Amino acid sequence: MGNHALSAARATRILHRRSTAAATEELAWIPELLEHVQDGRPRELHLERRPLRGGLEAAGIARVSARYVDHHGRRRVFTLVVKELEGATTRETLIYERLVVAHAAELAPRLLASHQAGPGRTVLYLEFVRPTSMWPWCQTGTAQGVLDRVARLHALRLDAAALAAMTAWNYEADLQQAAERTLTQLERVPRRSDHSPLRQGARWAHRVTASLPAMRRELLAFGPLGTRAIHGDLHPGNVLLRTQRGHGEAVLLDWGRSRLGSPLEDVSSWLQSLGCWEPEARRRHDTLQGSYLSARGLEPTLGTDLRAAYWLAGASNALAGTLLHHVSVVLDARATAAARAKAFYLAREWLRVLRRADAFWS
Repeated sequence: MGNHALSAARATRILHRRSTAAATEELAWIPELLEHVQDGRPRELHLERRPLRGGLEAAGIARVSARYVDHHGRRRVFTLVVKELEGATTRETLIYERLVVAHAAELAPRLLASHQAGPGRTVLYLEFVRPTSMWPWCQTGTAQGVLDRVARLHALRLDAAALAAMTAWNYEADLQQAAERTLTQLERVPRRSDHSPLRQGARWAHRVTASLPAMRRELLAFGPLGTRAIHGDLHPGNVLLRTQRGHGEAVLLDWGRSRLGSPLEDVSSWLQSLGCWEPEARRRHDTLQGSYLSARGLEPTLGTDLRAAYWLAGASNALAGTLLHHVSVVLDARATAAARAKAFYLAREWLRVLRRADAFWS
């Protein structure tokens, strides 16, 4: 099948062979995909679709298990992930095809196929990665392993096609808009409420947002790290640990925010988000940061300039949508008490990042 769509007539024949309940467009391509990856047309095909959490910017994401009889008469089970993308999020298809497949295939789930489902809509068919543990990050070595893997991404030399895919997004304009929306939400927090510390912390958000363009210029020009290909959304929900070649190996998910940026945006995103939930990662923060520098062939010394750039990167991450999301949950009267409490805690953590960035910038 490759990365090309079937003819309309062929797709129609596939749909007619399927039960009406299962004949969604995304599943209609799976028989052809199985024929391609399993070297033979499947028979007695039964599909089970289960929605997955995560992929917040995707139109839909699901795990699909295909049970079938292969051309040798053996019963098989093949599991994959189907990810629907619409509008601006279809950019992830180009990132997968031009960056991941061409340069970083070992860092991500394998792209089995992609399908242009219509104007402004694509579907990705991805390898299903079975994690060795749901939370392996209490071990410093596994958290460090993620930084080792992402250092390989940051060291890539890209061809023209990958560079074009990475630069097609005007991230700086979107970041500024997200920062301003974050300020608006923070100002909606009641001054006299259990959540008032968020309103009080808005002063750091105001100062950082006002200085954000200058901060970004300094960050992207910083020293030996400069501007490289980055994942752009590195947090525990977007990383799995699987066993490969007898040892644990980190796999990076959800490449839709991948772009050219500062490697410190990935490093700070990983360490800050992980530190919110893992005390050992918080305690080992500087050690982990130094391990990333070593993986890049640099001295693991955290000088003042590096620390300042790190917190500027963290502020960029906070204002790119992370803090906005958590504050929006806090303000959502429909959210459960537990969800709002969790969001309040995380919003305060990211406001602390803005406070550190403001202190270094000042």
